[in-house]
Amino acid sequence: MRIIVIGGVAAGAKAAAKARRIDASHEIIMYQDEAEMSYSACGMPYVISGVIENERSIIIRTPEEFAKQGIQVWTRHRVVAIDAAKQQLTVKNLNEDTVTSIGYDRLIIATGAAPIVPSVPGITLQGVLTLRSFSDLARFKTTLTELQPRHAVIIGAGYIGLELAETLHSLGIKTTLLEKSLRILPKFDPDMAQLVHDYLLENQVDILLGDGLAQLNGSDGKVSAVQTETGRIIPADLVVVAIGVKPNVNLAQAAGIQLGCTGAIAVDARMATSISGIYAAGDCCETLNRLTGQPTWLPLGDIANLQGRVAGENAAGGDALFPGVLGTAIFKTFKCAVAITGLSEKAAFDAGYNPVSVKMTANDCAGYYPGKQVLTLTLTANRNDGRLLGCQAVGSGKVDKIIDIAATALLGRLTCSELENADFAYAPPFSPVLSPIIVAASLLSDKLNSSN
Repeated sequence: MRIIVIGGVAAGAKAAAKARRIDASHEIIMYQDEAEMSYSACGMPYVISGVIENERSIIIRTPEEFAKQGIQVWTRHRVVAIDAAKQQLTVKNLNEDTVTSIGYDRLIIATGAAPIVPSVPGITLQGVLTLRSFSDLARFKTTLTELQPRHAVIIGAGYIGLELAETLHSLGIKTTLLEKSLRILPKFDPDMAQLVHDYLLENQVDILLGDGLAQLNGSDGKVSAVQTETGRIIPADLVVVAIGVKPNVNLAQAAGIQLGCTGAIAVDARMATSISGIYAAGDCCETLNRLTGQPTWLPLGDIANLQGRVAGENAAGGDALFPGVLGTAIFKTFKCAVAITGLSEKAAFDAGYNPVSVKMTANDCAGYYPGKQVLTLTLTANRNDGRLLGCQAVGSGKVDKIIDIAATALLGRLTCSELENADFAYAPPFSPVLSPIIVAASLLSDKLNSSN
């Protein structure tokens, strides 16, 4: 059986590797339109800042390493058409500008997502960048070297925008965040997002909210300023467009594959699309929110790998399931970690729950132990039955630990009263005698009991 994978970054690479482990007899071919494959896009801001000194270290596996597993990898080859009826692909060799056809028995689409780039005047000026692909990374580094920018504007205050704010600041570049929404981090409760907002200001990052990009001004082909929708002019010799991404679905859509309500490829729990024998995984497809039961689109690297693993196993003859997501995510800006899992209070209300929340600030280890750090967390539960619905955590403390505990609690459908009696590891260097999330769960239980 011949399995072909379209896309070789996260989901595609994981799918090919998993398919090979399931059955060593299958022929597996992977097409990747970039020169590089199987890389961690999440590591790119740290390459730019110099925290990661060797950019090649974010490449997880090379074509030669895949070849040792009997997986054929064709880089700089783009699949331009899928004939589902004939089970045939049209493939363009981007180096030689030639086109060939090849048949498949099973197909995995892992075409990822692409940056949203607004069609505004000046968008093609030198010094206007996105950061998504390995070629974007190379262009970013070259631009920094050639232009030696002193003032940057980041369009969009999402995860990548806030990560890059730290990166550019570390390079001595004065940075402004331009965000069309009235606040940053809309998936977070407003008071939690405000903590991050204030922290950015403390680190000399300017933030302009409620205003969008109108056009980019330039001279000699290079960007010189951002003009906002309200007419404000912000000097900038570097502009990063980080307003979000969109799923790459044109290829699938042209083949007659059904898209979901999110605009990404619709799949079932086996990662199967609407056409038999064709699977999809990663940022190009949607999934199920395990708390709301509704389709969602969550373009994150860990989710792409989990989905790729399921798609690869099933394409090779297995019967694996991907049950959906909780919406767990984390990022860092300066020394502040920012994380979320599950639903915010507003999202819980919109999903039909009757939410109640508590917010608290605590140390991440014993208060008397040197090096303690502070974090603030919000824990949300359903008032009707006490079931946990979500958690957010912000601070310089061990935010990842808190969120992973919360995500596991959501996975187990625990109530706040069950979580407050959890048996976690304790020693002064690692935690207060009662973990902050146990304290929060106890406060939430008290709040529920008093309201009842």
